[in-house]
Amino acid sequence: MKNIFHFTLIVFFLTLIVLITKYYLNTQELIYNFYLEQIAQEEVEKILENQQKWVWVSYTIIPLLVLIRSSLVAFCLSVGNFFYNIDEVELPKFKDFFRIALLGEFILVLVSYFKFGYFYFIKTDFTLQDLQQYYPLSYINFLDLEKIQPWLVYPLQTINIFEIAYFFVLVYGLHKLLKNKYWKSFEMVAVSYGTGLVIWLGLVMFLTLNMT
Repeated sequence: MKNIFHFTLIVFFLTLIVLITKYYLNTQELIYNFYLEQIAQEEVEKILENQQKWVWVSYTIIPLLVLIRSSLVAFCLSVGNFFYNIDEVELPKFKDFFRIALLGEFILVLVSYFKFGYFYFIKTDFTLQDLQQYYPLSYINFLDLEKIQPWLVYPLQTINIFEIAYFFVLVYGLHKLLKNKYWKSFEMVAVSYGTGLVIWLGLVMFLTLNMT
């Protein structure tokens, strides 16, 4: 039941920030201005009209994304635990690792709210590209994006305070679950989740290179 409650809460907060961002940051106007620089006005209006028809997809996909992301992280943790504690007679269940991953999701939810706050209160004059490329408390914010290759943007965004906090939430959750030494949990997360993250970053970089 705890997993269901946490999952529902995460989906609620993510859906809420999507709605808030859409209406208070006026993303429709940003999209309109972005496409207007590239194609005719009639075509832009058609694109926006189609987006309005399928806007419900962006909301229904939120639970799916949370489920997939949390499941992949839980899988990494369970595999790491299996190899580190292979001699154990009874290993924790997948749902236990899934709960840890869900707790980490709350850290990632904060990213969206920090991002909204930045553009609503601080950088009030921004473009669609600014909104897409900015990541709160990230190393990439200190770099000139015009000089960075597109395939490097996402990996550099990943170097941020929230990712570090997420990592330590996983470590603490694993430590409490397994009741082992803290540094052993640290090592397990570094190896299991770290490996999964590197594979994911490699996949995103590969896809970005092929698309560009």
